Amino acid sequence: MFRIFENKTREERLCDKYSRLMQRAYKIALIDKEKSDQLNARARKILAELRRMDCSLVETRGETA
Repeated sequence: MFRIFENKTREERLCDKYSRLMQRAYKIALIDKEKSDQLNARARKILAELRRMDCSLVETRGETA
């Protein structure tokens, strides 16, 4: 019913971290391109790890079955 006291899975934590990094990279892109690129690189590493884990939370765009 309520997920207040339940712990998040590793996949959920990584997805949240990926989302936060991408949002920060987007916001900072107009101000500091290098910092934005660094944040994007960190986010891509997390995305690659999620794909290796075969996470169902990751949407595979542009890939054909």
